Amino acid sequence: MPLYIIKYCVPIIILTLSQAPAFAADPHPLPENYWQKPLALQGEAPEHSLAPEACGECHAGQYEEWRSSLHAKAFSPGLVGQLMASFAGGLSDCMQCHAPLAEQEQAFRDALKAGRGHIPAAQGLAAAGNSCSGCHLRGRKHYGPPKAVTGETGQSDSADSHGGVFRSAGFEDSSFCASCHQFPPSWGAVNGKPLENTHNEWKDSPQGKKGVTCQSCHMPGRRHLWLGIHDPEMTASGLTPAFSAKSDKASFALTNTGVGHAFPTYVTPKAVMRAVRLDDGGEPIRESEVFRVIRRSVSFADGVWVEAFDTRLPPGRSESLDITWGAARRVRMWLEIYPDDFYDHQVYDGLKSSLKGEAAKLIAKADDDAGKSRYRLFETDLDRPR
Repeated sequence: MPLYIIKYCVPIIILTLSQAPAFAADPHPLPENYWQKPLALQGEAPEHSLAPEACGECHAGQYEEWRSSLHAKAFSPGLVGQLMASFAGGLSDCMQCHAPLAEQEQAFRDALKAGRGHIPAAQGLAAAGNSCSGCHLRGRKHYGPPKAVTGETGQSDSADSHGGVFRSAGFEDSSFCASCHQFPPSWGAVNGKPLENTHNEWKDSPQGKKGVTCQSCHMPGRRHLWLGIHDPEMTASGLTPAFSAKSDKASFALTNTGVGHAFPTYVTPKAVMRAVRLDDGGEPIRESEVFRVIRRSVSFADGVWVEAFDTRLPPGRSESLDITWGAARRVRMWLEIYPDDFYDHQVYDGLKSSLKGEAAKLIAKADDDAGKSRYRLFETDLDRPR
């Protein structure tokens, strides 16, 4: 299998103890090795399952929110297809963020072995992706955020459920998210920036300087949704469009007014500002379309990552697009979002032509899902001034 397939599974990091994120000052901090990876086995405790469904028996609201999230879908067909094709002996790296429990890796290895290279319908605990226990359980001890009403931290009464829970402000610190959303310096940089640089972008943002954490936007009210660029409403809430029509042209300006990092962060998504003239029947005149791409464009060639360009919008930054009227009396302008563009066009297309069997089916499913994830925002028709 070509080497580039392996290298495309990079949205993971391996943190040693010395690289573990440093949490803010907290009278009851999380253990220093909380995010040391790989996570250790939880140990035997027959009375409590690691499956998220078990957590949902008492935490129904959080469980239902998690089920709808991309965290629950982190062990996706695209990832599984790549693991089957290229990672049979070294799948640990990817699973450390996509399905971080050591027990999940074992479950997937068992599924591979039982299926003799064909993944059975049930993948056991691995299919849960980034689930409850991956964030809240270490050595069968339960951890969580401060009490919602009182802000109380520390160890709760051991007579409580689970034998009590250790509450820490670390769960409300952006460093908690950095364990999977920031590549460490040891991974190097592409054109001076790690491929995954979200936490550093946040630290340099107005939100970061004001202490507006990742959780403030992506887990408001402690909801376990983690909405991001796949959600149109979430994306639109961080951007401000402005449209204007003059005698010689129409203009579309887009400003990052509320995203607490570059828009879009990471190399997977693409946003495109588009404008097209309309004919007298209101139909687009395709050959008149103009566009501006907003993304970080990278590729892997000859053993190294290369950045072609980076036109993303840091907080406060704007981009603009103009279109002349020609003979038209009306134009249409909009922002098109491609959440999974990198995989859709640079990964899955190549894999589909080189894989066979179950892995090829999974990649085809992932490619179809990626193509369907695109959507439009801010679509507006402007009339030419008379």
